Amino acid sequence: MAVVISGTGLYTPTQSISNDELVHCFNQYVEKFNLTHSQEIEEGKIVALSPSDSSFIEKASGIKSRYVMEKESILNVDIMSPRYTERDNDQLSMQAEIGVAAAKEAMLAANKTPADIDLIIVACAYTQRSYPAMAIEIQNALGCGGWGFDMLVACSAATFGIINAANAIRSGTAKTVLVINPEILSPQINYRDRDSHFIFGDVATASIIEDESTANA
Repeated sequence: MAVVISGTGLYTPTQSISNDELVHCFNQYVEKFNLTHSQEIEEGKIVALSPSDSSFIEKASGIKSRYVMEKESILNVDIMSPRYTERDNDQLSMQAEIGVAAAKEAMLAANKTPADIDLIIVACAYTQRSYPAMAIEIQNALGCGGWGFDMLVACSAATFGIINAANAIRSGTAKTVLVINPEILSPQINYRDRDSHFIFGDVATASIIEDESTANA
């Protein structure tokens, strides 16, 4: 049996932050911090913060820009963290919403309908809602049947999700699997840390995994 990826999908937020924008905010924070703590810095009680620059970020990471779900608060020197409007429990979560968007693109590419999907695996670094599962929330939003579960495997999430999908197909417990990787990592970032404030952004990807014999049928 040959298991294939027959379709992929990608969702990127409408907002992005360039290195220059990120550095401008960070350096404002550094200047404010050093001024506020000038006495302690002079007395050697604390160490002055060092400014950053775009070339350092690109050299250290290769990153020039990152997509985020909410930009304004991240670039507010008094906040430097995303702020989201709270949703009721009966509303689709933000993480499920971006997962659905990526999933629909993958299903279209693979010529699949919700009725074709009998397993959904959501694999990511963390989930916004733990119960019943992000996969179940997305399954309900898409109108798919079958079963689903979440996997939290940090940076290896996408790989482990695809491996488990392939194993489910080989074992006969699923025929067509939708693997979704909805990552909202901007809330996990310390935007006041020079060494890591530039690393992560927000995105969702999706893949259709199935037997080669049914691909694009």
